[in-house]
Amino acid sequence: MKRPLKILYVEDEESIREEMIEILKLDYDDILVAKNGAQAVDIYKQVHPDIVISDIQMPVMDGIKMSKEILSLDAHAKIILITAFNEQSYLEETQALGVKSYLKKPVNIDTLFEKIEALSNSH
Repeated sequence: MKRPLKILYVEDEESIREEMIEILKLDYDDILVAKNGAQAVDIYKQVHPDIVISDIQMPVMDGIKMSKEILSLDAHAKIILITAFNEQSYLEETQALGVKSYLKKPVNIDTLFEKIEALSNSH
């Protein structure tokens, strides 16, 4: 049975985006999609998804700036950032913003689902 979570997935690379959408749709009912951080902020304002999953490096608005914008609208927003970076400064910056979780590329799907479940059960 699918979980009734509204998830906003943000990714600029089409092939990754399409693959991840199909994977997320296996377990979750409502998947919203944005191609960059600016689109994600607009969608967040309208829909208020339960969880945002976003790449960090994107054109127009990156995931860190997007996270700042969303968290300024809703301090309790649940955001998972996906990064190819191992740099501690990136991770520290995202944690200082209030981002709840992060994943490193390549994304382990089981770990992603565990993080979604943990965030969906937190308050």
